[in-house]
Amino acid sequence: MEAELFFRKAITALFEEEKIISFEEKLFLNESRMKKLKGYIEYSIIEGIFAMIFFMTALNYIGFGFEKFFFAGAITFFSPFFINYILQDIIFEKRKRKKEELLPDLLLEASVFCDDNSLLNTIEKLSEIELPLVKKDFERARIEINNGSSIEEALNGIKRINKSVSYSRVIDLLLQGYKSGAKMASLFKETAEDLLEAQAIIRERQAVMLITKYTLLLAAGIIVPSVLGLIIGLVSGLSFESMAELELGLSLETRKEMFSLSVLGTGIYLGEYALISSFFLSLGDGNKKQFWFYAAIIIPIALISFFVAQKM
Repeated sequence: MEAELFFRKAITALFEEEKIISFEEKLFLNESRMKKLKGYIEYSIIEGIFAMIFFMTALNYIGFGFEKFFFAGAITFFSPFFINYILQDIIFEKRKRKKEELLPDLLLEASVFCDDNSLLNTIEKLSEIELPLVKKDFERARIEINNGSSIEEALNGIKRINKSVSYSRVIDLLLQGYKSGAKMASLFKETAEDLLEAQAIIRERQAVMLITKYTLLLAAGIIVPSVLGLIIGLVSGLSFESMAELELGLSLETRKEMFSLSVLGTGIYLGEYALISSFFLSLGDGNKKQFWFYAAIIIPIALISFFVAQKM
């Protein structure tokens, strides 16, 4: 496909090879149907074509001008490239957190059957435990070792593709422990207890942040837009003509113009409020890229609440 080749060349020209490899590893870990960069491009092109046809048909029905018609179609076509990238990153971060939650269980399991004489035997046993997400990592490490890679290379591969500080520390613990010849069972248990304590503290903080999160979502998406919409609806229901007859204050045309500007300003304010709320929500989740996910949800809901409230 010529389009696929064109986008592949454009992506490789714009982004470093390391970033492309890192993205392909995310697709692999997420078990995405896209698999590789080629699949990502092909799916995005197909989704972009269908999205463009749908939106351009809708805009044509509404009666938009050709310039807006063409511009909206172009944006719609390229949007799946951006959306798919963000979604894969969000999925990757969620899987990473689930793995980090399983690390204490992994260490406790390892403390029971660890082989102080052979790291390879420990890796084989870790590849058989009932912890699906981390089990797959050690299965791949075992396969790589059987194919000729060293133990250190295989374990460092787990660190590289998961991009998790906690997970990397556990892998380093495995490597350093066996290099030093220390008794691993007690070390695994102590580390697991430390991780459990840390996770308990994090869960307490998340419980507190959960209230703030839903407050921001409700305020930015429904409460503030609805209140402002009700106020504007109330003001628009007033008769500017009767006030003009009294010859008090500004003229009728000036009042209407100021009212239109105030409505526009309120819409801009709601957009800014939604963006700021999305930013703080993404910070609370520990993934700044989720800003786009929250913004894509909050902004449409806020605008709908705003315009619906005006009609009430």
